[in-house]
Amino acid sequence: MSSEQTVKDALKAGKTVIGKESVIKAVKNGRLSGIVCPSNCPAVLMKELEYYSRISKVHVSRFKGNSADLGQLCGKPFKIMILGIEK
Repeated sequence: MSSEQTVKDALKAGKTVIGKESVIKAVKNGRLSGIVCPSNCPAVLMKELEYYSRISKVHVSRFKGNSADLGQLCGKPFKIMILGIEK
């Protein structure tokens, strides 16, 4: 399944977390099953996410579009750099 379809399914179920601080906190608490990052996510942020995802065994997937495209897919009027998918 593509990351786009995964995001759409999570949005329908209401199981999404948006934003760096919220996603990292949710990963640390073990509430996430996956993380979606756009193609223009900064390398420093990706390293941090990969570190926490390895510890928590959470899958990090790349969204083909940029952060504006991810925000548009989520129906938000702003860019989304990180999207967490709850269990």
